[in-house]
Parts: sequence; structure tokens; C-alpha cells
Amino acid sequence: MIRFSSPFQLAFGRATFSRYGSTLCRIRQPTTAPTQTRSYAQRLDADDSVLEKEWKRRLYSWRTIGLFSIPLIAFGLGTWQLFRLKWKLALLDDVNDRMHRRPIALPLRVTADEINRNEYRRVLVHGVFDHSAEMLVGPRAYEGEPGFIVVTPLVREDGSRVLVNRGWIKRELKDPKTRPDSQDAEPVTVVAFVRRAPRANAFTPKSDPNSNEWYSIDLGLMAQRSNSQEVLLDAIQLDSHISIVDDAKRGIPLGTPMEVDIRNNHLQYLITWYVLGVLTTGMLVYNIRRPLTAAARVKRMRDRAGSFL
Repeated sequence: MIRFSSPFQLAFGRATFSRYGSTLCRIRQPTTAPTQTRSYAQRLDADDSVLEKEWKRRLYSWRTIGLFSIPLIAFGLGTWQLFRLKWKLALLDDVNDRMHRRPIALPLRVTADEINRNEYRRVLVHGVFDHSAEMLVGPRAYEGEPGFIVVTPLVREDGSRVLVNRGWIKRELKDPKTRPDSQDAEPVTVVAFVRRAPRANAFTPKSDPNSNEWYSIDLGLMAQRSNSQEVLLDAIQLDSHISIVDDAKRGIPLGTPMEVDIRNNHLQYLITWYVLGVLTTGMLVYNIRRPLTAAARVKRMRDRAGSFL
């Protein structure tokens, strides 16, 4: 026997039976479209599609192109510094060998090839300094104290002239009258290094030969003004430390030390560029790595959860 509540209803299929009083009628319920639910696998595939589009967008972005170019440039500069390091080490060995050879007499006429071939070679040159044509280059600092470099023509026995970088003097001794001990008119024998003309940087003012103001050693202009050969010699300081201090007080120029310090920073530059290349390569790999699929992420989460249980 079927019992009906009030109102009495019985659901069967899409029909509902209701009894009002003694009448049993059939009432049709409104039909609704069945809810379309995606399966778990379909949702994972949809997530993977979004991740794939995002990864391709990041892969072909300007950021990726920039990150790709930085390691190439860094490793290229590091490799260039490696070749520079090999060149500098060979140069230092060559310079060290030249500096410790026996001094030779400087020829009366010196060519540019001989200067390049014998740079940092010790030479002996005999003559008399022409102090009237003295040129002061500077300002130049020595151990934090300002001063000038003294360049003086040396007149040789045949009348030819060469330029000698005699060394550094204090700023307050700029006037030759304040340093009479440095104005010796007797013949001297100078032990010096053969040097090529140094290059002035872009920030150095131009020298003015007419007013005898020199901000850098311009070998061509100096030779023209003093009627000398374009030959530059760096006088070597042979005295002890006590004599050097006394010479500085008397205004005698402090010459170049026997051991010339040539900077070699190429190894530091090489390490810096290679480290930068490695770091930026790691950033590039992290940026373009393909993301895990949704299924792989779920599996990894399950594995991690299982390891804690």
C-alpha cells in the first residue's frame, strides 16, 4: 500500500503524482539540462595547456633573449682575458729578462725599431744636461705628495740630443733656482731604461710648448722644442733609501726604481667574467625550463606525502 503525504507525491522518472482529494493527477516537472562535469584527466589536460602557453610566452620573450646574450658576452670577454693573461705573462717574462741584462751603450742614432726591440733594456749614455731646455710634466703625485716629472735633453759627444726623464721633484721646488744641486753642468753618465713614449688618456689636457706647460710626455713636441731625437730614457735611481730622501729634499729628481711594476689584472678580470657567465647561465636555465605537467606535479605531491607518513 502506498502512503502519500500532504500533498501526496510520488516521484517516478520525470513524473510526479499528486493526490488532491480523490483525484490522482500527473504533474510534469520542469526539465533541466544535465550538468556536464569534466573528468579529472580533462582538468589536468586543461591545466597543462595553460602552462604550455605560459612557458612558450616566456621562452620567446625579450627577457629570455637578454638573458641568453649576457652569458655569451661574459664567456667571450672571459676568454679574451685568458688570451690577454697569456700575452701579459709572456711580456712580463720578456721585460724581466731585458731589465736584468748587462747595460749596453746607447747608439748615437737610434731608430724606432731599436726602441721597440730594446724597451726596458738598460743602457749607458754619456753627455751634459741642457738645463735651459728643461721641461716639467705634471702635476704628478709621488706617495701622495704633488710634484712634477723633470724631462731634460742630454747633449752627447757628437752634439746629438736625447730626452731623459730624470724623475720626480716636489711642487715647491718647481723653480730651478730653488734646487741648484740638480743643475749640474758637468758631464754625467746616466744609466737608464729605454722607453717608448707613453700615451696620454682622453682626459689629459693638451700641452702648450710655447709656454712650456706639459701635462703629459708628448715625445714628438718635446723633441721638436728641444731639437732632440725622439728617444726617451728613464733614468734609474741607484741610490739607497736614505740617499733618496736626501735627494728629494735637495731637489734632485727621483729616478725610476730598478724593479718596474707592470700591472697585471687580467686574472681577476677573467674570474669576474666567468663567474658572471655561470650565474647568468643559471638564471637563463631557470627562466626557460619547461614546467612539470599536472600529472607529474600530482605524482610528486603524492610521493612527498607518502614520505611523511
